[in-house]
Amino acid sequence: MPSSRPNTIPTVIHLVRQVKPRSILDVGVGFGKWGHLFREYTDILEAELDPARYRRENWQLRIEGIEAHAAYLTPMHHFLYDQIHVGDASVLMKRMTNYDLIFLGDIIEHFDKPAGMELLQNALERANKAVIVSTPKYETAQEGLCGNELERHRSLWSAEDFGQFPGAIVKTVDGATLIAVLKKPGTPTLDVAPQPSPAPDAAVRLRQVREALLQLVSRDQRFVLVDDEHLRHSLPHGGAIPFLEKAGQYWGPPPDDATAIRELERLRGEGATLVVFVSSSFWWLDHYAEFARYLRAEYRCVRADELLVAFDLR
Repeated sequence: MPSSRPNTIPTVIHLVRQVKPRSILDVGVGFGKWGHLFREYTDILEAELDPARYRRENWQLRIEGIEAHAAYLTPMHHFLYDQIHVGDASVLMKRMTNYDLIFLGDIIEHFDKPAGMELLQNALERANKAVIVSTPKYETAQEGLCGNELERHRSLWSAEDFGQFPGAIVKTVDGATLIAVLKKPGTPTLDVAPQPSPAPDAAVRLRQVREALLQLVSRDQRFVLVDDEHLRHSLPHGGAIPFLEKAGQYWGPPPDDATAIRELERLRGEGATLVVFVSSSFWWLDHYAEFARYLRAEYRCVRADELLVAFDLR
C-alpha cells in the first residue's frame, strides 16, 4: 500500500540525522510520507537557526524518489521532492546518479528475492554513505492494493539475507519490522535505535549548558565543541565545530589520544580559538587522559565548573 507502519519512524529519522546526508533517494515513495519527514528533519529543522531554510528556494538537501505507480503522485510530491523518477526501481537504479543515502522503506518485499538482492547491490553501489531498508519480519500475505498489482508481497527477508552484505547492521523494531543498515566504508558507526528522550533533569541541565555557552562564546567565534552531538544543532553559533570533524560533519569520538591531539591541532590551525567540553561529555577528560594532560599543559583553562570546561587555543 502507499503507506506503511509508523513504528519505524523514530529509528529511521535518528539514522538520517546521524548520516547527515546532502542527498537522499527514497525508493518507492507511495504517499510521500518519508519525503515529508526527511525534509522536515533536515531543511525545516535547520530553519530554527536559519529562517530562510523554511522556504523551498533555500532548501539545501536534494531529495529524489522512485515510484512505479504514477497514480500515487500528487502536487504534494512535486513540492517535497526535487525530482521523482517514474518506473521500475530495479531498472532505474542501474542508471541513477549517486546519493549520500538511499532509503528503501517497505519496498524490498515487493520483489522476488533474486531481484531484491540485485536492487540492494545496485543501491549500495550508488550510496556514498549508507543504504537503509525497512521490511516486514513476518509473512503478511499482502496482495495487490489500491488498484496496484505491484503492492503484492513477493518475498520475506531475514537478518541472514542482509548479512550477506559486509558490515550490515540489522535490528527488529517493535517485534514486527526489520531495519537493515548497509554502511559504506568510512561512514561513522550508526546507532540503529530511536533517539532516547532526555530525562527531565537532563533536559534542565542541557538548557543550563546552552545558556552557559551563549555567555562564554560569541556567535561569530570559531570553536571546537565536544558535546557528542547533543547540543550543537540547537546553538546559533555558525562557527561551532563538531569533534571529531570531517568535511564539516561529526565523525564520532577519536580512537585514541594521539588522534584527538592531532585533530585538535588541525582545527586550531584552521582558526579555532577555543575548545569547549559540555558536562555530558566530561567523560572525555577521563577516557582520553593523555589528551586532557596535553590540553592542560599547552593551553589556558578559561572555565571549569559543573557545566563547561573550556581551553583558550590562542
